Amino acid sequence: MPVSHISPKGQILIPRQLRRKLGLKPGGKVQLIEEEGRLIVTPAADDPIAAATGFLTGKFSLTADLQREHREEARRERKAGSR
Repeated sequence: MPVSHISPKGQILIPRQLRRKLGLKPGGKVQLIEEEGRLIVTPAADDPIAAATGFLTGKFSLTADLQREHREEARRERKAGSR
């Protein structure tokens, strides 16, 4: 397991083997996440908007979902009113 030192400026050196494996390039960006006392470093997308585009694939329709919810709610109200 590689070990790095923290410079007086708070910088760390990511070992070459890990930079190559993760495709990290000079000037690239990483995301830092603190989780349960650990620091997790992951490559950040160059363009976060482009990276998120298309993550909702398939036949998704917010309008259809809202219409279905409305019909179900109306049905429940009619059922409750007939008691």
